[in-house]
Amino acid sequence: KQRKTSLLHVLLVVTAILGISLWVNASHGMEAQAESIVKPAPINEIFTDPGLAEAVKTELGKADVSDVVSQADLDQITKIDAEGKGISSLEGIQYLTNLNSLSVTSNQISDISPLTNLTKLDSLYLGKNQISDLTPLSRLTTLTFVQLSINQIKDVTPLANLTNLTYLDLRENQISDASSLVNMTNLTVLHLEKQQITADPVVYQTNLVAPDILKNAYGEVVPPTTISNNGTFASPNITWNLDSFTSEVSYDFNQKITLGDNGKVTFAGTVVQPIVEAPVNYITTFDVDGTTTTENVAVDSLITEPAAPTKEGYTFSGWYDAETGGNEWDFAVDKMPATNMTLYAQFTINSYTAAFDVDGETTNQKVDYQALLQEPTAPTKDGYTFVGWYDAKTGGNEWDFATDKMPAGDVTLYARFTKNASSDNSQIAPGNDDKNDKDNLTIKANDSANATSTKLPKTSDDSSMIPTVLGTLFIGGALLILRKKTTNI
Repeated sequence: KQRKTSLLHVLLVVTAILGISLWVNASHGMEAQAESIVKPAPINEIFTDPGLAEAVKTELGKADVSDVVSQADLDQITKIDAEGKGISSLEGIQYLTNLNSLSVTSNQISDISPLTNLTKLDSLYLGKNQISDLTPLSRLTTLTFVQLSINQIKDVTPLANLTNLTYLDLRENQISDASSLVNMTNLTVLHLEKQQITADPVVYQTNLVAPDILKNAYGEVVPPTTISNNGTFASPNITWNLDSFTSEVSYDFNQKITLGDNGKVTFAGTVVQPIVEAPVNYITTFDVDGTTTTENVAVDSLITEPAAPTKEGYTFSGWYDAETGGNEWDFAVDKMPATNMTLYAQFTINSYTAAFDVDGETTNQKVDYQALLQEPTAPTKDGYTFVGWYDAKTGGNEWDFATDKMPAGDVTLYARFTKNASSDNSQIAPGNDDKNDKDNLTIKANDSANATSTKLPKTSDDSSMIPTVLGTLFIGGALLILRKKTTNI
C-alpha cells in the first residue's frame, strides 16, 4: 500500500512539473519575439532597399553597404534616421531588435509589417508615406510618439491599445471614425485635422439622402459645418435637393472635443459624396420549353445564372440566345445589352440501352429516349416455341415493338418460350392425352422386354405351410424348456 502511495505522489509531481513547463512555454510563445539573422551577411543583402541599407551602413560606421555584419552588430543599433531616402521597403529592419527610434518620413513606404515585433520602439516617424494598414503597430505598446500624417489611413482601430502614447499625429489622412482613440488619455498632442474622406457612391435622386459618416472619439456623430448644393442636416442624415444630375456633393466638418484632461482636440476635414446615375435595367427572360421566368438586369452588368433546368430523357446543354442554334450565353463574360432579351434552355436527347436476354445470353441496342426499339430476329430453341419479348423473366408485359417506346432508363427484355407437345403418340397408352406431361416424358406400357416378375405362391398351396408349422412348434418347445430350467434354478 505504501509503495502504491509513493508511486501516486511521484506521478502527481511529474504531472505538475509538466503542466508548469507547458504553461511557461505557451506564455513565451504568445510574446512577440524579434527576429535575428542566421549568420553574418552583407548589409545590402539583409536590407534590400538601397536607401535603408545606406542608413544602416551610416549608423554602424561601415565603409560600404557590402560590408558583412553579424546579429551582434545589428543589436547595437537603437535608432535609424532615413528621412527622404526614397525608401519603399522596410525589409531587414525586423532584425534591429534594440531599435528605439525610427524616422523614415517622406518616403514611399506602404508596408510596415517588418515593425511587428520591435517591442522596444518608443518613437516612430512615418509621415508622408503611402501607409494604409496600421495592424503591425497594434502590439507595440511601448510607443509614446507616433507621427503618421499625410498617409492613406482610414482605420485607426489598431492603435486602440497604444495607451502610452503622448503624441499622435494623424493629420491629412482619410479618417472618418475616431472612436478607437477614446482611451488615449495620456495624449498631450493629438492631430486629426485636414481629413480628406470619400464616402461610398450613392445613386442619384432628386431628393438625395445620405448618412453623415463622421464619428468623433466618443462615437458621436460629427455635424457638418458647411454643406454644398444647399444641403441640410438632420442627424444622422444630410439631404440635398438636386434638380439635375451632379457627380458629387460634399460637406465640411470641424469639431473640438476634450479627450481626457489634455484640452481640446480638433477633428476636421471634408467629406466628398460621389453620386452615380441610376442604372438602366432591361428584362432577361429565361425560357424552358415555353415556361418562362424573368430578371431585371442593369445594362453592361453580368446576368445571374439560373439553376440548370431538368427534363426527363434529356441533358441540359446551356442557355442560348435562340430557341434552336444561336450562341451559348457565357455568364462569366457576356453582359446585359441595352435591350430586353430571351435566353432559351437547350437540351440534348439521351440514349439508353435496350438489352435482349435469351436464356442469359444478351445483345444490346442503343436507343434514343421515346424512340421505337428495333425488333430482333425471333430466337429459336429446340423443343420450344418462341412467344415474344417480355419486360420480366416471368410474368411481366409483352413488349409491343410497334407502339412501346424507349423509357428514360435502360431496359431488359426477356425471350419467352413454351414447350412443344410430344410427337411420339405411338408409345402413349390409349386414353392418355398427355395433358400432364410437363417435362415431355413418355411412359411405355406393357414393356415386357425390360420387366422382371416374381411369382408368389398361391394361398391354397399346402406344401408351403409345413415348414412354417414345424418351425413354430420347435421354437415353442425350446422356450418352454428354457423357462423350466430358469424356474429350477
